[in-house]
Amino acid sequence: MLLDLSEPLHVSSGPSRPAAPPIATTASTVRSADLLTADTDWTWQELRDYVLRQLTERRIPYATIPAERIAGIFKGFSTRWGTDAAAIARFAYEHCDGQWRDAPVTPLRFCKNSDPYFAAVIAERLAR
Repeated sequence: MLLDLSEPLHVSSGPSRPAAPPIATTASTVRSADLLTADTDWTWQELRDYVLRQLTERRIPYATIPAERIAGIFKGFSTRWGTDAAAIARFAYEHCDGQWRDAPVTPLRFCKNSDPYFAAVIAERLAR
């Protein structure tokens, strides 16, 4: 059997499939309670919400961290830094554009081990 190449070849793509449902993005799950509260009154939840929203808005990639660990990180940071916690986070994103010492500011930057290189340095700058 020879194909007639003078006519366009019509190929069926098979049965049509329904469109895939939209994929939920992180942005739709990030809360914004911090927007309604003064910085000095932020709880660890508002600090967490702010940081996660900044990561999403700035498209900063970071490893998936279980919710329990995220809660522990921000509870600890809020306890250690008190009313300065929000100012430190805001400085990191609003003045440093989410970059600190050539690395993205991810939730792990708020761990206790990072304090001497991150939070303490920023708190000292803010105190001046």
